[in-house]
Amino acid sequence: MCSSALLSNNALGIAALVLAATLLGCGDDDVGDRMATDGGAGDGAIADLGRSDAGTTDASATDASATDSGATDAGSVGSDGCGRALDIATEEFVSRTLDVGGSERTFFVRLPAGYDADRRYPVIYQFHGCSSEPARENNNVRLDAEVGGDAILVRGRAAANCWDTATDGPDVPYVDALFGAVDATWCADGTRRFATGYSSGSFMTHRLACIRGSMLRGVASIAGGQGGSGCTGNVAALLIHDSDDGTVNISASVGARDSHLERNGCDASAATTPTDHPPCVAYAGCDADKPVVWCQTSGMNHSRQDALAAPAFWDFLSALF
Repeated sequence: MCSSALLSNNALGIAALVLAATLLGCGDDDVGDRMATDGGAGDGAIADLGRSDAGTTDASATDASATDSGATDAGSVGSDGCGRALDIATEEFVSRTLDVGGSERTFFVRLPAGYDADRRYPVIYQFHGCSSEPARENNNVRLDAEVGGDAILVRGRAAANCWDTATDGPDVPYVDALFGAVDATWCADGTRRFATGYSSGSFMTHRLACIRGSMLRGVASIAGGQGGSGCTGNVAALLIHDSDDGTVNISASVGARDSHLERNGCDASAATTPTDHPPCVAYAGCDADKPVVWCQTSGMNHSRQDALAAPAFWDFLSALF
């Protein structure tokens, strides 16, 4: 069973799917049956990246022209949710629901300490790794320990154990609806919208960076990549992948990295610059405000690597605020 909706018979395009599946190194065995733990990263999760069997939903925003409460233009001054009275607790993830084409879906929002309904906050959307646990949204890099009072965090929950990256599947329309719901409810800055992902969630993150590039400012991922073809827009990107990952071959992230390098005008042949989070290095010559950072670890296999990923994700994304 290959990764995260990459072996679907949908409108993503056969050539892109074949390429992505090849880069993942899918063989005769399942891609994986568990997630290697890393300092509390287990959450009872699995790392099986098989495609969701859920049916297609019918949402109103299912393509790259999808709108999001008017909050994505460069001149945006805040979303419709600005000025609304605080209606949930802060500094903890609170469950909310939204309608996607007649289906009720769940998401989780964490408002920052001292949330101010008149302050336009960056929003970081987190896409979990595959998990058979009911609370699969917890299989995410622990950014809640990093953000302080400076950003809204939103965790999505896939329709099945893993994310389906197909535009005609259940999860891309869900993300479109999620962007709109968050903008309509809390004071979000649509020019500072970010996505992060682990494993299956990384495939979702890079797919969104490709097909919803105009809606995202930057992405950060660990242990997954490939965004596909026909991308619109370009985003800043940080990618972490372990060379010993036996679940998702590092070539998946290499492919996503190289796509970002090309789209962001980076000089892949120039010397890289070490960052404050070894072994992460930044590429030279990238377009203004579109940096690309590559972090190749070893000996960590398919773990979430929270000790590296959480501060590296936060420092990279917050520098784009």
